[in-house]
Formats: sequence, structure tokens, C-alpha cells
Amino acid sequence: MIYRLLLAVFSLVLLCGCEGGMVGDNSKSEISIAHLKSLCKGEHYRIASDYTIRGVVVASDWLGELVKSVVVVDRSGGVEIAIDSRNIAERLPINSEAEILCNGLMLARLGGKVKLGAVATGDFPIAEIDDDMLGRYIRVVGTCDDFEPAKKQISEIGVADISAFVRFDGIRVCDEERGLAWCDKVDDKPVTTYRTFVDRSGTPLSICTLLTCDYAVEEMPTKEVSVVGVIDYSDNRYFLRIANKSIIEL
Repeated sequence: MIYRLLLAVFSLVLLCGCEGGMVGDNSKSEISIAHLKSLCKGEHYRIASDYTIRGVVVASDWLGELVKSVVVVDRSGGVEIAIDSRNIAERLPINSEAEILCNGLMLARLGGKVKLGAVATGDFPIAEIDDDMLGRYIRVVGTCDDFEPAKKQISEIGVADISAFVRFDGIRVCDEERGLAWCDKVDDKPVTTYRTFVDRSGTPLSICTLLTCDYAVEEMPTKEVSVVGVIDYSDNRYFLRIANKSIIEL
């Protein structure tokens, strides 16, 4: 009888201990996107803590402006996430608010930009999150239709702005490229192209349009415009990727 009583008490202690451990294992710490990216001190960083970030989806493959990636932003900045899906916009619509569970994912520094994705198994520093694993790491928790891009001057762009959601007012295509389409053509097919825009003081801004973009062969506006997009960095230069065809003639 005493043995059975001791066994029951011991089992209850074990059960309580296990439940307490489970609560600890499931706890999560929400941090800013800027904080998350700061963890990547070197070329890559594997996330082994229960960090989460929450942000608004501002750019995706909706109009072909990105391929196999999405940009999520909060008030501290933005991060591009590599995803192996041909229709990300359906899973993560523009203006949706997303929660990203980062434990098990990888941060990698690519051309000066810190990108989030899956752990790579080959020679690449980062892999795309498989479509069938997307729900494990990213879920839509709401919508945010009023998230405003930060207004910027071209001369102000710096490291902290990489992957940020920004707006430039009063810029125009440079004289040498007036009348051209967003993308050049090779063998009658569009190719990814960098165009040069300038502000009223003549400061240049490169705008990159992918060959997959829905408006790749459309002629660029010749008047001054406001454009909204995401700052990117590669080959030792900053450039803009327009988001959701946000091009407004002034």
C-alpha cells in the first residue's frame, strides 16, 4: 500500500515536471526584425532559440517583382525570406501580417544583405523554405492595410535601409534612358535590367526590374514619379526593387 502511494506521488511529480518543461519549450520571444538580423555577425547564423518576428508582407512574387522570396517589414526594418514556392502571394498576400517562427531557420549574408531561409545542405549559405514546410515557420495572423513606407532621399540610403520599405518622391528616369522599357530585350525576351533614376539634385538611384516582372516590357514614365519599393544591395551598390507596381506620376 505504501509502495503504491509512493509510486503515485512519484508519477505525479514526474508529470508536473514534464508539463513544466513543455511550457518552457513552447515559450517564444518576439524580437524586432532589426534585432534578428543583428544576430548574423558573420556569413551565416543558425537560429537555435525560440525567436519570433512579426511584420507586414510588402513585396512578393505577386507581379513577378520577386522570385521565390517575400519581404516582411516592421518599424525597425525589413527582411527578405527565401521560399521555394511559385505562388507565394496566394499563401502570404500583400498587406498580410505574418508571424515567423525562426527556430531552425538560417540567416545568411548575401552580397551585404542579411536574408532569412532554411538551413542549406549543400555549398550554398542558405536554402529556400520548402512550400510544404511553410506553415511550420510562417503563418498569417491578420492584415495591415495602413503600413506606410518610410519617405527617403536617395542620398540618405545606408546599411540600415537594406530590405526596408521606402518611398522616393520627385525622381525621374535619366535622360540617356528616356523612352526605354523597364527591361531590355535579348533575342526578343526581357532580361533583368538596372535603370538609373535621378532626383531633382541629380543624385542617381538604380532601379532593378526582374525579367519575370509583369510590366517588364512597358515603357518607363518620362515625367517625375513617386515610387515605393524595397532597398536591396549587391555588387557594392544600393538599388531599389519596386513593390506592387507602386509608380505614381506627379
